[in-house]
Amino acid sequence: MKDQTSTTDASAVEPLFRPYTAKADFPWEELKHDRERCPVVHSAELDAVQISSYAGVKELLGPEFHNFTGNYSTLWPLKEPFPVDEQIFASADPPRHTRQRKLFVKAMSASRIQNMRPFSERLANSLVDAIIERGTTFDLVTDYARRISEGHITELLGVPAEDRERFLHLSTLYELSTADPDSKAYMAESDEWREHLAALVRARRAAGPDSDDLITALCFAEVDGDRYDELEIAGLIRSVIRAGNTTTAAAIINSIHLLERHPEQKARYLADIDGLSKSLLDEGLRYDSPVMGLWRVCARPTSIQGYELKPGDRVFTLNGSANHDPEAFDRPDEFIVDRDWSTLPPHLAFGHGIHHCIGMNLARLECEVGFATLYRRLPGLRMRPDAVTPQTPGPVFRSWQSLEMEYDLPEGTES
Repeated sequence: MKDQTSTTDASAVEPLFRPYTAKADFPWEELKHDRERCPVVHSAELDAVQISSYAGVKELLGPEFHNFTGNYSTLWPLKEPFPVDEQIFASADPPRHTRQRKLFVKAMSASRIQNMRPFSERLANSLVDAIIERGTTFDLVTDYARRISEGHITELLGVPAEDRERFLHLSTLYELSTADPDSKAYMAESDEWREHLAALVRARRAAGPDSDDLITALCFAEVDGDRYDELEIAGLIRSVIRAGNTTTAAAIINSIHLLERHPEQKARYLADIDGLSKSLLDEGLRYDSPVMGLWRVCARPTSIQGYELKPGDRVFTLNGSANHDPEAFDRPDEFIVDRDWSTLPPHLAFGHGIHHCIGMNLARLECEVGFATLYRRLPGLRMRPDAVTPQTPGPVFRSWQSLEMEYDLPEGTES
């Protein structure tokens, strides 16, 4: 572990990472500079302590995690903590978080996710069918990746057909690139949506436990006689939508973007789609994680890699930088599609410790089926040479807002 005291004096360093004023499409050199010179340092840009090393991020998320709180939101640098009913998963601390996780794990079993594979394959194939019907070009973001994630989330939750557009709107409402959590319009719409979901929960509870959807499972999940109340379930649903739609779609987009920018790695993948879809996902998540970093607030005096923190200090864990740390990964700034992940430390795209991503298995299913179906079904699939690929603004998310693709029509198909 590299200790803060063995590097440049933190007070003498201004990080190069500037996600608000000069967000780079490819920030790896900036992050390397910050990680090597001062892995824990105050950033004027973020108005927070920036943690960019693998060891530092793991230290914060591991045994030291009780010294930090997510109650102020992990997605925005809020000045006041969330109301209690809004403290969900990553924004909840133990014991509230522990209770939520136990009940959710019970409701979202591994067998439930595995049973979704036939649905995943049908959905991916139907989206490719629609792409083929429209011609030889499409936008990976809007025509495929987001539809994959939205379809899985609404299927998992058992969302009524008439509500699915509303759920889609909610996922965009919570995106950091567009949402202002302090705006009156945002707050009014959030309040209305919370009540709508609470009403849906009441209806599912009244209907009984026989349905197989996740909302019903959450309504009747019980550990030691304990159940969720309506507001908690509504909050959990919003959290699932936000995390599932935003990050899983971005994982598909970012990984395919990497393949298209590394033709030799793409050739390796196409030669063994079945064997390499899993490692493609892990390498894509490591190299270009959908979540660049998350916010926390220091709850009690502590230190990270020798850097002293006091209560109230905001911190930003740069997981995307940690995943490029040479102390954890060999040749970290190279995209290598066939890394042997059984011999490597885990990347931090799914987090670490008590907040390790609870939806990881669903995300893996969506992405692996999504990659394989797209590249099998569309001959010569490639990024358009003139494609404009704008980055999502802000410090938390990394993804491409548009990614124009083209392919060759399958034999026997008329344009």
